[in-house]
Amino acid sequence: MSDQVNHMASDALADDAQNRLRALDLTSFIVEAPAGAGKTELLTQRYLKLLQTVKAPEEIIAITFTNKAAAEMRLRILDSLLKAASQDKPAEPHKQITYQLSLKALQQSEQHNWQLIENPSRLRIFTIDSLCAHLARQMPLMSRFGAQPG
Repeated sequence: MSDQVNHMASDALADDAQNRLRALDLTSFIVEAPAGAGKTELLTQRYLKLLQTVKAPEEIIAITFTNKAAAEMRLRILDSLLKAASQDKPAEPHKQITYQLSLKALQQSEQHNWQLIENPSRLRIFTIDSLCAHLARQMPLMSRFGAQPG
């Protein structure tokens, strides 16, 4: 019975690893997992991967539900970029993926003079509410506010 349980656990880990790699393929996907399963790390990796494909970081918009989650995402991305900039290579395999993606994102940043570490506000990570407010501030006449909304 123990061998069967070990085999099932091994299959589950292999499936998880494969799904995490698929999430970096830049196609649409949904992340569903319990607390502590590494969702934020995966989304950080995805954001770093997307940074390699754009001409400006503002082309990427990440949306979450809470201010806490948005702040955590911004912090994780910035921290990953800082660690890559200082050549602080982690030992954990999943963190090494983040590190490699961060190095490539920094190369793109240098090539296009984004200065992401100096200007983390260029990372567009919003809550649903803050994205709506951001969009409304972009076009006060069309939104019939007549002036900048408060």
